[in-house]
Amino acid sequence: MQNVIIHMDSALFHVLNGIWTSPPTDHLFTLLTSIRHTWPIYAFMALFIGFTYKKQGIIALLALALTLGITDQFSTHVLKPMVNRERPCRQETTIRLLIPCGPGQSFPSTHAINNGCLAMFIGIMFPQMRIWVLVFALLVSYSRIYVGVHYPFDVLGGLAFGAGFGFLTAFMLKRFPMSADQN
Repeated sequence: MQNVIIHMDSALFHVLNGIWTSPPTDHLFTLLTSIRHTWPIYAFMALFIGFTYKKQGIIALLALALTLGITDQFSTHVLKPMVNRERPCRQETTIRLLIPCGPGQSFPSTHAINNGCLAMFIGIMFPQMRIWVLVFALLVSYSRIYVGVHYPFDVLGGLAFGAGFGFLTAFMLKRFPMSADQN
C-alpha cells in the first residue's frame, strides 16, 4: 500500500511540476516560495491585526509566533528525521527545479506546516481575514511543489499538521482569554 501511495504522489508531482506550468506561474511561484519576497505580506498581516485589534491582536500575534516557532522546530527536528523522505529534487530523474534544492528532508513541508498553522489560527481568531489568509497559505504551500522541492503529500501533510497546531492554539486562546478584567 505504501508503494502505491508513493507512486501516486510521484505521478501527481510530475503533473504539477512538469505539465501544469507556464512562464508567468514560474515567476509567481518562485516569488511566493521565498520568505525574502513574502515577508512584507506577513508583516502587513501582523500590523493590521495589531493596529485593528489592539491588545487582543497583540496577544494573538504572540501566541501565533510561539506556535509557529514550535511547529517549525517540530517539523525540522522531529517529523522530518522520523519520516526521512528524500526531496523530489534529489530523487526524481525528470524535474523542473526552479530554486536550489535545499537541505533537509521532504516530509512534511515546513512551509506548509507554518502556513497551515497561520491560516487556521487567523481564520478562527479573525474570521474576516479567513479567505485572504487561506488563499495566500495555499499558494505558498503549492509553490513548494511547483518549484520542485516537495511532493504533493509533503504539502498536504504539512498543511494538516499546521492546521492542527493552529486550531489548538486558537482554541486555547479562545477558551482561556487574557483580558485586563481578570484578577
